[in-house]
Amino acid sequence: MTTNDTSSNKPKGRQLLKMRVAKIADYTPNIRELFIECEEPATFEFRAGQFVMLHVPTEAGKPALRAYSIASTEHQKNGFRLVFKFVETGVASNFVWGLKGGEVLDFTGPFGRVFFKEPPTEQAIFLNTGSGISQHFSFIESNIAKYPDLRYRLLFGVRTEADIYYVEELERLKSQLKDFEYHFVLSRPSESWKGKRGYIQNHVDDYDHTKTPTTFYLCGNGAMIKDVKTKLAGEGFDPKMIFAEAFD
Repeated sequence: MTTNDTSSNKPKGRQLLKMRVAKIADYTPNIRELFIECEEPATFEFRAGQFVMLHVPTEAGKPALRAYSIASTEHQKNGFRLVFKFVETGVASNFVWGLKGGEVLDFTGPFGRVFFKEPPTEQAIFLNTGSGISQHFSFIESNIAKYPDLRYRLLFGVRTEADIYYVEELERLKSQLKDFEYHFVLSRPSESWKGKRGYIQNHVDDYDHTKTPTTFYLCGNGAMIKDVKTKLAGEGFDPKMIFAEAFD
């Protein structure tokens, strides 16, 4: 394997990465995950919370750049996982849903400065919608060994029962942590749904964040993030303890 001398001298994040699609998982008609393995360079390092830019080929020749949070643990060095939400008119969505596996894709990264707060507070609350689970899953999985005794709480907002995914992954976290609790919050559930209903911003008070030292992590719909921030501001909650990234 040869490396171009000029590209190898580029600042971290700007070097073009050649990554192979090792596996594709379709969880719902609108959610797909790609398991990516390194081709060139042979290793890839990132911090939980960061994202990569996918270079989507276009007819014009110049690639369209789209950002996606990494869903895997930062301890993985030979690749990463990316969760995609299908957007009908999205150039990236149509490209990703056309993949069959084995393709070599171009990326740059890692980018981003939304990290897990250290030292952590007693409680960490994760609120996510759509594909926002990717960042939060990386946060939690990356810190299992370092902070096994924290109180982790996660609310995952989707529309219906058919939109639920990542149950196996979340159950795996639950089996590895002493105090991890997660709930799906459905905005359009069936009458038989026994879990939480409505929007996740309406369930923030399910946890004693006003009495327990807490850090909030928000990722997903911009309206959700705005509502949660407004609510917490009204309570006098320290804004420095809120880490957010919008996935609209």
